[in-house]
Amino acid sequence: MLLTVFLLLMLFPLVVITYITYEKQNEIFQKQVSQYLLQTVGQTQRALEADLTEIDRLTWPLLYQRPLDFLDKPINSPYLLQEANQKFKELMYSDLLRGRLDHIRAVYLVTPNRTVLSTDNAFQSYEQLDIGNFNHIVEQIQKQPLKMSWFSDKWAIYRTKDGFKTPVRDSVTAARQLIDSNTSELRGYLFIQLNDRFIDDSLAPVRIGSTGALMLSDAAGDDIYRQQSALFDEPGVEGSVKSLSHPAEAVGKVAGKWLMAHETSAVSGWRMTAVVPLNELMSPNQKILKYLLVMAGLGAVIFTIVSVLMATAISKPVINLAKLMSSPSIDQLQVREIQGSIQEIGVLQRNFNRLMQRIQQLIQENEQQEKEKRKALLQALQMQIKPHFLYNTLDTIYWMSKKHKAEPISKLVTALGKFFRFTLSAEQEWTTLQMELEHIENYLQIQSFRYRDRLQYTIVADPDTKDTRIMPLLLQPIVENALEHGISKVSGGGQVTIRTFKEGECVNIVIHNTGGKVDMEQVSLQLQDSSSEHLGLRNVQQRISLAFGQDYGIRLEAGEAEGTAVTVCIPHKELH
Repeated sequence: MLLTVFLLLMLFPLVVITYITYEKQNEIFQKQVSQYLLQTVGQTQRALEADLTEIDRLTWPLLYQRPLDFLDKPINSPYLLQEANQKFKELMYSDLLRGRLDHIRAVYLVTPNRTVLSTDNAFQSYEQLDIGNFNHIVEQIQKQPLKMSWFSDKWAIYRTKDGFKTPVRDSVTAARQLIDSNTSELRGYLFIQLNDRFIDDSLAPVRIGSTGALMLSDAAGDDIYRQQSALFDEPGVEGSVKSLSHPAEAVGKVAGKWLMAHETSAVSGWRMTAVVPLNELMSPNQKILKYLLVMAGLGAVIFTIVSVLMATAISKPVINLAKLMSSPSIDQLQVREIQGSIQEIGVLQRNFNRLMQRIQQLIQENEQQEKEKRKALLQALQMQIKPHFLYNTLDTIYWMSKKHKAEPISKLVTALGKFFRFTLSAEQEWTTLQMELEHIENYLQIQSFRYRDRLQYTIVADPDTKDTRIMPLLLQPIVENALEHGISKVSGGGQVTIRTFKEGECVNIVIHNTGGKVDMEQVSLQLQDSSSEHLGLRNVQQRISLAFGQDYGIRLEAGEAEGTAVTVCIPHKELH
């Protein structure tokens, strides 16, 4: 899951960035290519217009001078016609158009009286004109009388006969109306028929990519010039060229396969169109796409490796920690996790190690408690005698003392029987404070026979504390110490006082004995020594701590006048 998340977080932005970069680059490149194509068309159009304007400029002297005065004389004989035709030819080739002779196929002048002068070697007559084309051209010229008009070869006024075809073919016709600037009289109509080199010299060197092509057509959509290419024969391209509107310039896609740019000339009205396959223009962008894909692939590999390393660095310690947490048992608490470099996981690993250490410590403490409990139980068992034999023997002694009227002996036997009955029932975990005090009273009664009149005892119990739960045989070792270290060492005997009272949530059991004062500091040190003679007090302290916690236990104090007072503090919890 971590690996998937890391891969999504890293690869998704990479894919998005790669896609956006490519699309943006594609958009910018298409715009640049479109501008380049349109600029190429425009520059080619300017170059062609310069040639057209040059032809127009070379004919201006026919408007402002009198080079055609020879037309004022009547031409009514073949000789005069030949003479006028020679003058016209010299005027065109020697004076006006001598710089463009390699582009000119023929020049014709048709006068209003239907006289035709030409630069052809053969005479041309009015009857040989293509009257339909002539009338069409004249009609167009009269719409713009001061400009030179341009027409495709389709509107040529003369056609070369099949027997006179040459490698230099007709191309376009430039025509204008000649009006005398002084008299404003119509002198005639000038037709300059240009060959295909006129257009070819301007357009053939132009390259539109490696497979693109250039096309020139008139306002009606008729072809004037085409570069050698099969692009314009494509159905989509051919239809798009014919359906083009006539804005000054435009560029756009055709069928999603080609890029087409066109521009209409303000001089001739011709439309120049360039077509190039999109895949050719976009080939540099395709290389960029390949580079982007390679970079994206390398980035994906790097991101995948980084994701695997990151996911492993995070998940492996967690998985190991989870395995370790499921593997510990009583016999395998020594397992520890090697801390990693990630801070948060390191905290978990440290806490796990502390948990294992604490569990192991608690188990050791529990084992020690169990040992102490078994030891105490063993001590209690060692004190036991087979019950039936003991009770039968005590019962026999009791009846013999009754028979011989030995009341002290019968009382001793009765106390001893109760003492052993409580001792033998000490296997129970809990008893009441009242039953524990009754057992202590039986114990003191038995000891009073030993000490005779040297032992006096008093037991005062608060009624609110009688039902408090307490461990069996908890007070007996303290009372034994009171007798051994207090009463037995005083020749005159002494007093043992036991009283209980409630103080807050705590029940205090105070056992006081008369006698000499003891060194409290020395006793406290001996209580911590397992080999000291105060083994009973130490066992009592441990039993209370294990059962009720470290807040409870025994406290030794010197008596107000003499002797020693031991206070046992246990929580007030009734035994139900």
